[in-house]
Amino acid sequence: MDSSVYIQITLCILGIIGNATSVGVLSKMKSKSLRLLKYLNVVDVVLLVTVCTALMLREPMTVGFAHVAYYMGVCITSLIFVVHTFEAYLTVLIAFVRCMAVAMPFRFATSMRDSVQSRLLIAVAVFSVLFNLPSILAELQLLHGKTSVVWISHFSFFFQQIFCRFLPILAIIICNIILVVSRCRMKSLPGQDNQCRSPNRRHSRNAFQLTCLVLAITTMFIATHGFLLFYDVCYKICDIAVLHDSDLPAIVSFMVIINSATNFIFYCLIGSDFRTALISLCKKTSRSTRRKRSLPVSSV
Repeated sequence: MDSSVYIQITLCILGIIGNATSVGVLSKMKSKSLRLLKYLNVVDVVLLVTVCTALMLREPMTVGFAHVAYYMGVCITSLIFVVHTFEAYLTVLIAFVRCMAVAMPFRFATSMRDSVQSRLLIAVAVFSVLFNLPSILAELQLLHGKTSVVWISHFSFFFQQIFCRFLPILAIIICNIILVVSRCRMKSLPGQDNQCRSPNRRHSRNAFQLTCLVLAITTMFIATHGFLLFYDVCYKICDIAVLHDSDLPAIVSFMVIINSATNFIFYCLIGSDFRTALISLCKKTSRSTRRKRSLPVSSV
């Protein structure tokens, strides 16, 4: 394997560990406002596992396994498209929910209940499957030698650029602008200083950290997906050679991995409650391990 493939697999493994740890810590915190972020971590784990598997199947160990690896690679790539689409619109949903919570708190409390968010998640999952279903069926037909469906793959590329990259980026940018402007207006209110000194100061700090966390995650999404959109527009649509054609799979994999593997870093840097819950979880794990080791072993 190429050295870049080893680096990508290592980043995938680190990202899987980080996101799995984040799921455990966020579940322990038991906050309703963190539910969508927990789901995002679960989706990122699935996405990183599929990307890591696809990287391993790119260069099979034996020649006899090459044919099987090709078919498995096509199936896993189709799954990556579905999970990637779900992850993109889940990020949009997180930005939209946080934007409503800050800009329109009263309407958010009445309209964005847990049941509504669950329905939106189901709608995003159904859309992700149905949107990628034509390209998946076209790939399966191409495996059987039917070249009459090649036009579906070409059209699906343009639809993926619009619905999986451009529209999510545009929606997140709008939500982030509204979020930042609303936060700045709240900070400039005359009674904000007295509110910060009130007993709700901890709640205000947690809300501010959650807003910064959502901004960090969505900004990473904009940076990675924006780069891929810029590359596809320049190279495949405008026929401008930005990078070598052989570098495309590695660049796409790096961008997807970086976007999915950095959430744990943002949690540790921004969330003070997350760090506290993580430390307590590590202490409990170490104590339980010490207790198991200190148990006396009965002789047989």
